[in-house]
Amino acid sequence: MSTAAVERGALVAVMLVLAAWARAAPPPAPRPPQFVATYTLAWHGITAGTSTLELRATSPRLYLYTSTDRAYGVFRLAFPHPLRQSSRFRVAAGQVEPLTFQAGGAGNDVMAQFDWKTHQVTGMAKGRLLNLKLQPGTQDPLSVQIAIMLALEARAAPESFWMLNTDEIDRFQYRRHEEATLDTPLGKLRTILYTSHEAGSDKTTYLWLAPALDYMPARAEQQVKGRTQLSLAIQAFKLQ
Repeated sequence: MSTAAVERGALVAVMLVLAAWARAAPPPAPRPPQFVATYTLAWHGITAGTSTLELRATSPRLYLYTSTDRAYGVFRLAFPHPLRQSSRFRVAAGQVEPLTFQAGGAGNDVMAQFDWKTHQVTGMAKGRLLNLKLQPGTQDPLSVQIAIMLALEARAAPESFWMLNTDEIDRFQYRRHEEATLDTPLGKLRTILYTSHEAGSDKTTYLWLAPALDYMPARAEQQVKGRTQLSLAIQAFKLQ
């Protein structure tokens, strides 16, 4: 057999091995994009301020997600200081695991640490010590949004999440509804409506998630007994 024939045979063998490996290897787990998103914030239909969400990586698997709300005009009398929340979390195998959560500026400060070895949440909330049992997949109020984004990117629609709810861990159900196209400062955006609801609560959150924005909300509303209390509408979105 000629040298050329041997080389061709070896090349074919390598290609077959690579093809078999490609079929066997699972697709890479999705990771959240780094971004800054800005929203107008309305209270009972009256523009009250702005909300800025920023996600950045602090290492290959660790992230910091922050939310800062600033009031406008007369609303500054009630909220003279920015309302801030922050979540530090890691992403492992496409799953979001919160590590710390902090909220402050609204008179209802929260500081929580998530220990995934002991399956406990400890810290402070409502001026009292926290000591809660972690349920599998528990999220905090910010990390849950990233968990939803990654689930949708992986084509695994979320059905429910356990979530730290100030000083409790509650289960929130998610339900998909119809698609809608929204007019926004970013142009027309195709969105998928999801609602989030805790059993027994009179509050329901509506999220219009935009695939073109990596499933960030183009609009969000919190309704109490069917009436919109708080709403957010996107104004800007920038990948970092």
